[in-house]
Amino acid sequence: MKWSYTNGKLNISSDKVDQQFLLKELIAEASRHQAYQKKIISFFIIFSLLLFFMQSYGGDLPADASAYFYIGYFATPLIISGVITSIIYVLLRKPPKQVRKLNKYFKD
Repeated sequence: MKWSYTNGKLNISSDKVDQQFLLKELIAEASRHQAYQKKIISFFIIFSLLLFFMQSYGGDLPADASAYFYIGYFATPLIISGVITSIIYVLLRKPPKQVRKLNKYFKD
């Protein structure tokens, strides 16, 4: 496999296929993917806070509970939002096609 960069194009030639990738398209797809990841992280944080406030609304924490109760009390919204966010991420993600094609050529 050989590769070269000319005039904003990344040229990859192997035994079977010759491919050209525009650098602008690769950068645009990578930045869209990063923006999607930031949205997923924001969703996780907002959903965790929403679950925590829904859990704590209208009730007080017991004063004489064990440490395990408090760990579970505060970890439950994080676990639930983590599971839901992971499912959403897997179902709605669109991996960058051009970047995926490019990675296929550089795997050893």
